[in-house]
Amino acid sequence: MAWLKPLADTLTALRGVLSLALAGLGSVAGSDGLNAAACLLLAAWTTDALDGPLARKSGVTQQSWIGQNDLIIDLVVAVALLHFMRSAGLVHPLVVVGYIALWGVILWRCGSLTKPLGAAFQGPVYVWFGVCLLARKLLVGRVMVAWVLANLAVKWEVLTTRELPHFLQGMRQAGANLLGETGNDAQR
Repeated sequence: MAWLKPLADTLTALRGVLSLALAGLGSVAGSDGLNAAACLLLAAWTTDALDGPLARKSGVTQQSWIGQNDLIIDLVVAVALLHFMRSAGLVHPLVVVGYIALWGVILWRCGSLTKPLGAAFQGPVYVWFGVCLLARKLLVGRVMVAWVLANLAVKWEVLTTRELPHFLQGMRQAGANLLGETGNDAQR
C-alpha cells in the first residue's frame, strides 16, 4: 500500500495551503470570516488526523521532506490562526507578538522543537479560538467541540498509552531545559 504515502504527504501539504488561506482570510475578511476560518481549521485538523496513520499504513519507512516537516506545518497553521484572530479582533496584536516571542525563547532554551513543545504551542491558540466561537454562539464552535470529542474517542487508547505519556515526558524535559537542570535533575 505504498500509494498511501504520497496521499499522506498530499494531506500534509494541503494543511500548508489551508494555513495560507486562513491567514489570507484574516487579512481580507477579519471577523466576518469566523465561520470560514473555523471550517478551514477543521479541514486542517482532519488532514492532520489522517496523514500520520496513512503514512504508517503505507509501509514506507523512509520519511519524505514533507513528512519530516509535519510538525513545522502544524505550527504554521497555529500561527496562521493567530494572524486570523488578530485580524478579527479576537486577540490584541501585542498578545500575538508576546506569545510568539515567549515561544521563541522557550524553543531557544530547549534547543529544539519537539512534538510535545509543538502541541503546547498550538493548544492555547486552538482553545482560545474555540472559546471565541462558543462565546459568539456560533454553530461551528459546537461542531469543533464535537470534532475534538470524536477524535478523542477514536484515538483514546493511543492518546492515553502513548501520546499523553510522551507529551508529559517532553514537558518535564522542557521544564528541566528551561530551568537549566542537568539530566539527573530532570529525571526526578
